[in-house]
Amino acid sequence: MDEVKRRLVTAWLEKAREDLSVVIIEENRLYAAEAYHCQQAAEKALKACLTCHDMAFPKTHDLEALLHLCRSFEPGFAAYGDHARALTPLATEYRYPGDSVSPSRELARMAMSQAEEVLGYAAKHAESRLNSG
Repeated sequence: MDEVKRRLVTAWLEKAREDLSVVIIEENRLYAAEAYHCQQAAEKALKACLTCHDMAFPKTHDLEALLHLCRSFEPGFAAYGDHARALTPLATEYRYPGDSVSPSRELARMAMSQAEEVLGYAAKHAESRLNSG
């Protein structure tokens, strides 16, 4: 893998980890912002994997679409379809005035767990590619 691509994949993973690092599900937190960052972490992790495989991807927050592309080179991504469906709406659902009420603490916790799983799987895949070539 050339150095430019290696740096780009690493940057996607670093940004995904940054997004997830701001999430601390505690009482009286900003659950809407935390849920958003969970979606963003999963999105960036999937984009890191797509970059590893030189796959173009649309400018989208749709995790199902990104996951579909990832499954073309790694069938194991299919296990995260439910996560993608649950996390995708969090990119926009609570972001603007007049949107739905803030998500519950339980929803934010579930989003964090799902994002951690997607990031963990994607990072493991991407990092093995980085280390192999």
